[in-house]
Amino acid sequence: MSAATTETNQASVAPGARRLRELFARPGAVRIAGAHNPLGARLAERAGFDGVWSSGLEVSASQGVPDTDILSMSELLAVASSLAGAVRVPVVADCDAGYGNAHNVMNMIRRYEAAGIAAVSIEDKRFPKVNSFIPGRQELAPVGEFCGKIAAAKAAQRTPDLMVIARIEALIAGWGMDEALRRGEAYAQAGADAVLIHAKGSSPEPILQFLAEWRLPTPVVVVPTTYHTITATELAEAGAKLVIYANHGLRAGITAVTDTFASILRDDRTTGVESSIAPLATVFDLQGMAAQKRHEAEFITPFESRARSVVVPGAADAPVEDAAALLDHQTSALRRSGIESVSLATSADAPARLPQDVAVLAEHTDAAGALLELPGGHLGGTVVVSGDAFVESELLSRLTAAGAAGSDIAVLVDVSAGAAPRADAVPVSLNSAAHGGRRIAGSDGSEVVAVGREGADGEFAGAAAFSPQGFAALRAAAEKRRANSRPAGLADLIADLIEAGHRVRAVEIASGWLELRTADDARRATALLAGEEAQR
Repeated sequence: MSAATTETNQASVAPGARRLRELFARPGAVRIAGAHNPLGARLAERAGFDGVWSSGLEVSASQGVPDTDILSMSELLAVASSLAGAVRVPVVADCDAGYGNAHNVMNMIRRYEAAGIAAVSIEDKRFPKVNSFIPGRQELAPVGEFCGKIAAAKAAQRTPDLMVIARIEALIAGWGMDEALRRGEAYAQAGADAVLIHAKGSSPEPILQFLAEWRLPTPVVVVPTTYHTITATELAEAGAKLVIYANHGLRAGITAVTDTFASILRDDRTTGVESSIAPLATVFDLQGMAAQKRHEAEFITPFESRARSVVVPGAADAPVEDAAALLDHQTSALRRSGIESVSLATSADAPARLPQDVAVLAEHTDAAGALLELPGGHLGGTVVVSGDAFVESELLSRLTAAGAAGSDIAVLVDVSAGAAPRADAVPVSLNSAAHGGRRIAGSDGSEVVAVGREGADGEFAGAAAFSPQGFAALRAAAEKRRANSRPAGLADLIADLIEAGHRVRAVEIASGWLELRTADDARRATALLAGEEAQR
């Protein structure tokens, strides 16, 4: 392995371990809390703990099995690795008795170190171990055998920062203080970076005695699970360096979940517990949804090939009734056509209630300003719908299909009224001639040659689709309008594109859309859409 590769590997696995050594070098106690999944690790980190203890008891309990070496090293490593990946604080792993002899310990060290674990704790028990707080058999390994494990662990590590903690179980097994001190000194001389003195009585006196009689510079780790009346500050003053609150998150969770479930069954509803449980927003926050949204906006949306859509301000002469419901219908139609990404440029008279999962752009009074709020660089198509129209999903699908067929710009043109559309319509002229009310567009389809000209062939039906190149041209037209302080609707911008020489494909229709320019339009649309919904 080259020196460069070695440095890269060390850089990738050492930050947590390096941070833990920095914590050990500062005054006072280092406090860490137990966890058995990334959510618990994040809760510990947010609470302010210096690190996380990947607790064998918690992981075993979460799997519904006793803490007696039933779970394999790979299973416990997977959990510890997930904790390290979820938090920035160091993770210290409970590695039981090392999962076998010195060979197993060396393999364990390499794998835990590669996973970014800051420290491992190995206890001097025989395999299979039994949790220290369970009455009965507590067999200790011979001192020489365990010293061999510690020496093997230190020889196997690839970075200088990983800490190996030797856990002394002599007090747990009833072998007395002298044996605990003798073992601790032997483990320190074998290379342990710290020793963990464990006890299960309610009094901290045995721990304080050990600390008072400890003469080596090797740091001491304590776990005040049963002797909980003493503070971390008092333990630090007595000589302890790392204080592990090993299983309190698990135990708190058991109580809270038990009480919550009992309350739900008792009350036959959840109202009584809602004020005491975390809101869903907190869950989403702990999951990292905010970061995912940022990453989506930065790395996915700009490079995806799927179509997106935006609803821009239209030319309605007054706020329409039921605007929120009509907007819901338009959003649903866009999504039924296969367009998941929907943005909305609000105007001063926009409804207070907006559809869910819609990206709201800055307030603008015209389409030009709104379109400039939509990010450029999108690799898929963009469907633009004017706010003064409702367009059915089938027509929107035809628009996106026109884009997929190679048209950079395609617009919906209603040819049913011919040259006699309603007075407030936006007339559109096509390059294909009509005879007796019929039109043959040819293999390439009809093109729009003018917008707003008298004697038109149809009317603009409120929606257009743009390829990435077409949308770039649309943005340029919008920028030009804004630079000249000339407001523009979607139809105005399409007219600008035609004048600039861009080809605009006409998607000819005869129905499937509604004007929303007046109060009467809105009432008609509401009635029609309500009838359609009732038929589904």
